[in-house]
This record gives sequence, structure tokens and C-alpha cells, in this order.
Amino acid sequence: MKKFTLGVFFDYTLESGGNFQQSLNNIFLAKKLESTEINIKIITTEKDNKNILQKYGLDCILYTPNIFSRLFMRFRESSSVFIYKLINLFFRKNHFENFLKNEQVDLIYFITHSHFANYVNSVNYIFTLYDLCHRDNPEFPEVRSNRIFEYRENLFQKNLSRSVAVLVESELGKKNAIFRYRLDEDRVHIFPIGPAHNIEKIKFNENNEKITKQMDIKKKYDLKNDYLFYPAQFWAHKNHIYILKALKILKSKKNIILNVIFSGSDRGNLSYIKDMTKKFNLENQVRFAGFVSSEEVNFLYSQALALVMPTYFGPTNMPPIEAFKFKVPVLYSNIKGLREQVEDAALLLDLNDPNSLVENLEKLLNSNELRNDLVNKGQAKYNQIISNNNKNNYDVLKNIIENFKSRRECWK
Repeated sequence: MKKFTLGVFFDYTLESGGNFQQSLNNIFLAKKLESTEINIKIITTEKDNKNILQKYGLDCILYTPNIFSRLFMRFRESSSVFIYKLINLFFRKNHFENFLKNEQVDLIYFITHSHFANYVNSVNYIFTLYDLCHRDNPEFPEVRSNRIFEYRENLFQKNLSRSVAVLVESELGKKNAIFRYRLDEDRVHIFPIGPAHNIEKIKFNENNEKITKQMDIKKKYDLKNDYLFYPAQFWAHKNHIYILKALKILKSKKNIILNVIFSGSDRGNLSYIKDMTKKFNLENQVRFAGFVSSEEVNFLYSQALALVMPTYFGPTNMPPIEAFKFKVPVLYSNIKGLREQVEDAALLLDLNDPNSLVENLEKLLNSNELRNDLVNKGQAKYNQIISNNNKNNYDVLKNIIENFKSRRECWK
């Protein structure tokens, strides 16, 4: 009997930020399942990803669709249900599925909610569903314009019910997926996100103090004051404007000057945030770092006064977990899902009122006791997350594969 092959499919690029980091975590997790009975093949559509994975000692297969396959995918992706079925009648096999069969893949694990799930008929797959933000917050342009709402709905409607298993990041995510897409509860598994794989590069000395001398962030960015850090791509839902409003209030009404460093690539909202920075006369306080290396991100965290993350999207996010690791206080959105993620290890923000951030920052600046309490609770929360996630996610993936393997032996 041939060795069972799990294909781990990965189509996001490095510039996708958290998606890339979480994908990297899941690749390492899947590789732990490799044995005399199970073969793991990592597959990506991006050449840069292949080069990055090689640095971690991981072999990777590059899948490149030919021009006919690209046209087929584009047409099928935008089709109505009737056209979709008609195309399937004439194109039972396509370039992507043929590729998977040639690689002898028995089960494909999409580690993001990949549109490539649209292009498989007979190969079974695990689907990852990390958010339903187009349903939760349909007013934001990133899920409303360019038919993104319809694209996501089409993707999920077509593929969730056909999945061997659906992976979600939280209990709330599971409830939403089951309710909105009428899924079998037994096929939806909680698979929480975790900190980036290379977060461990920051070290602590024998006194448990952060060693951060390799890069002086304040010097690099010419900062004269303590800074807030927000690692987030410039989507509207990331709510950078909220931080600018709070900085303006602190400066004009409290005579408190703080800096902020925004890192992340532009997703359509950067020019607006830069314009508002000028309008609020905050050019000397705000730094736009752009896309930065993983190593620099580590130092940006470790030297920050606090992580501030006023995002509208969830139900969970990676930066608070990473901030916990670096013993940095977290100020986080007080919305469903996000507050459950951090519990009492963060200060919660009323997103309708920037004074909420102002007041919490004043408390943090004036109380070492509060800061230490948040750091200690964050550390405890981080350790709990790491311990639970490592075992839970490994067991979940292992059980899905073992259950599918038994069924797979029923046909040629």
C-alpha cells in the first residue's frame, strides 16, 4: 500500500503579514505529522515562498498554472451556480487537480481560505476559515468593493460543505460558520492562531530582561518620546485613524506627546491616514515603517510602550499574542471575540470614543503597578495559549488525517 500523502497548500506571499506567519506555523505543525505512513508535501504558487521555506530547511513544490488553466479558473470563479456545473461537466479534470494527482496527493490542506479550492472536484481537502468579516462588517470597503463580498460568499458557499474538515480559530468562529453555512458541527474544528514562528529570536537575560541592543528603534526612527506600536496593513478596518485622534487629544488637551510606529503595507488606505496625520499636525509623532523584516518587527515590539490594536475585524488576531510574549502591554478593541481572546490581560478600547484610548494610556503612563500587572497577565496568557494550541492543533490535524485515511482505503 502506498504512503498516504497530505498536500499542504500555501498561496499567500510574505507581504501578506499575519497570513504568511500563521501559514508558516501550520506548515511546521503539519511537518510534525510526517512518518513512515504519512508523507507531507508543501505546495506554493509563489516562488518567493519557496525561497523562504528553503531557509527554514523545508522543501517546497512550486505550482504554476498555465495560461489555459488561469483562464479556466477566472471564468469558473466568476460563474453562476448553473455555469459552474456546466463547466464541471466539460472540465472534470483541470490543470490544478491533475497536478495534485500527479503528485499523488490524497488530501489537500488549504492553510488559508484559498480560491484554489474552487478548482478541485475529486481530490478531498481541508478548508481553513479564519474569518467571516465580510458578514460581520459588510460596510468596510475591503469587503464591499470590487465584488469582494460576492467573491467570498461564492468561495465559502461552494467549498465549505464539500470539505473533509473546516478549521476555524475560535469558538465564536465555529458558531458563526455553522450558523451561516449550515455546516455539520462534527466537521468544524477549533484551530487557534499562534505567534509567528520566528518570534523566539528576541532573547532575555538571566534577570529576565529583554535583550534589545541589536537595534535601537528610537534612534532608527528619530523618536524623542516613547512610542506605541501597531503592526497592521493599511486596510480601513484596521482603524489607524482612531490612534491619530487619540494622539491629537493627548497633545492638545493633556500636553502629552507620544510617538506611534505603523508598520505594514498599503491596502488602499495609507494615503488617507497620511493625509489625516498632516491635518492633525502629527507629522513629528507618526512614523510609517512600511513592510519591515521579521527581525525588525521583534525589536519594534520589545521596545514599545504598548501595542495598540483598535481593529474592527476578528474574531482573533496575532499581534496581542506576540505582544504578550515580549512583555508589552496591550490595548485592544472591546468587541465580541477580541475581548474573549485576551480576557483580563489587556486594556479594552471603546472604538466609538478615542478618549477611551487616551484614558487608558494615561493610566498606563502613571502606574507601573498597572503596567506590571498587564505584563504578568500577558505572560500567563501567552504560556497558556502556547501550551493549549500546540497540543490542540496537533491533535486536531492528526485526528482529521487518521479518520480520512481509514475512509480513503475504501477506493482505488
